[in-house]
Amino acid sequence: MNEKSLPMAGIHQITELLKVKVFQLNEYDAVAAFSLEEAKEWYEKHTGLGADEAFYDYKAHEISGGDKIYEDERMEEMVSVNEIVESYWQGSPFIAVTSNC
Repeated sequence: MNEKSLPMAGIHQITELLKVKVFQLNEYDAVAAFSLEEAKEWYEKHTGLGADEAFYDYKAHEISGGDKIYEDERMEEMVSVNEIVESYWQGSPFIAVTSNC
């Protein structure tokens, strides 16, 4: 976690964040969750897509927390996957990385 958030976070929140991983589920979206199964289940419910449409022939994999991605469409600043999780995790899965390309 970044230095600013450590004093503000409770031990439970820090422990929970350490267990969150980010899974690239298809060529466009990566979901933060505790497990690949949880990420896939959440993604299907969130998008309304079935497994065949959501994941097709893509081999899902975990993204390294240190990987850097562009923060927004302007592609001016990069942030780590860990920073995204630290900033946006609220106890349930979410789309952490997305691409329209």
